[in-house]
Amino acid sequence: MNTPHSDGYQTGLPYPAYFHRELTPGWLATTVTALGHRAPPLSGPYTWCELGCGPGLTTLIAAASNPAGTFYGVDFDAAAIAHARALAAESGLDNAHFLQLSFAELVDAGCSPLPPLDFVVLHGVLSWISPANRQAVMRIIENRLKPGGIACLAYMSQPGSAPMMAMQRVLQRSARLAGAAPGLESGLALLRGLRDGGAGQFAVVPELSRQLDEVMRHPQGYLAHEFLGAHWEPLHVADVMAAAESAGCGFLGSATPLENIDAVSLPGGTQATIGAIADTALRETAKDIARNQTLRRDLYQRGPQPLTVAEHRAALEAQRLRALPGAPRQGALRFDTRIGPVNGPAAMFSPLLEALADGEAQRFGELLRLPAYAGSRGGLLNQASQMLYWAGHLHPCPATAPDPAPAQALNRAILRAVAAGGDYPGLAAPAIGAGIPAPRDSLLAALAWLKPDLPAAAAVPAAVRTHFRHETLPAWQRLGALPASPSN
Repeated sequence: MNTPHSDGYQTGLPYPAYFHRELTPGWLATTVTALGHRAPPLSGPYTWCELGCGPGLTTLIAAASNPAGTFYGVDFDAAAIAHARALAAESGLDNAHFLQLSFAELVDAGCSPLPPLDFVVLHGVLSWISPANRQAVMRIIENRLKPGGIACLAYMSQPGSAPMMAMQRVLQRSARLAGAAPGLESGLALLRGLRDGGAGQFAVVPELSRQLDEVMRHPQGYLAHEFLGAHWEPLHVADVMAAAESAGCGFLGSATPLENIDAVSLPGGTQATIGAIADTALRETAKDIARNQTLRRDLYQRGPQPLTVAEHRAALEAQRLRALPGAPRQGALRFDTRIGPVNGPAAMFSPLLEALADGEAQRFGELLRLPAYAGSRGGLLNQASQMLYWAGHLHPCPATAPDPAPAQALNRAILRAVAAGGDYPGLAAPAIGAGIPAPRDSLLAALAWLKPDLPAAAAVPAAVRTHFRHETLPAWQRLGALPASPSN
């Protein structure tokens, strides 16, 4: 279904709640600093906006985990904005604001409801909207992003997503013939039948079979928004860079930290060829070919502000990081990347993992005193921490732990929604200024711990409760996601 403001965008099924860690202010500031540029300071008030926020989970978690900032979510979908506003009101979040506006309306507004912004972020939607709306996004960035502000643009990219264009047309046409939900089912069945019958595209492009498997794991609401719009298009990085440049923004790198380390993200035989390319757009295009890139998370800065060597060292040393639940405590690691498995030597990673094994945060400068990193001027430790961020083993932390009350209030509201049948993939964790993944059984076990008299809590198996109390609960409490006791 399309509304008058949808411009060909599918709105018939509600978009599910997702959380994207790469969009949070602490993650962005840490990655920008690692890339050698000056990030907007997070020690005082700052502003952040998500364009195309859907039901608002990323915005809500970011706001609850970072009470010093002011957060805005924008979407034209009335139901999505109503959901986000209701959850914010239930949680008492006064630093999260949601605007029901199309991108065109936001540009055309005589007096913008958005203040000057330190961060503008969006995930996926740039590939799903019309060229006119993509231009509107760039005008919003041009008009509202402060000098030195950061934009994170995540989108389906060429060439890795190009083979999916025929798949998208099958799903889109099936939906037009049968309606969104039944059309998705029949379209996926058709694609499975073609693959299993030996269709040529699947034979020539083996990865397309994996992509189809990945598509089938998503709920219908996601697939409708991802594939059923009239303007679905994997974008070329050079085109996005040119559009961002028209908005006064220069390219910095990727919000996916591994992709900023050529030695572990590019096939070895391509590294010298790509490293010799002087033009940034051409070099990034070559990287996309080398990785067969399907999704990019580009970082741009309004007027790039590179740090001096001394400033870069000082900014790195001031950063804080901690291990996440389930992180390995030592040993060699294996990283499963787009170019295949990459082995991480124990000598590089074990000292860092061992130093953070107690779950407490430490400063980068303190870790730099470890013998394994002492002579590297920060480069080896910076690379190790970035890889472990990407792998989900470590996470950057705020300079000062924020008040956990807003995050815990949001988490209680999320748990109540889960008890009522809602589907939420994570909770706010103020100790890292972001969110943590949370399987449904763990969420229900948390609810049983907080409110054991609720019917949904009573249905949690005893074994799940026991594992939660001994393993998950202490980790979530250290991260500030849950209080010290149920009565708090």
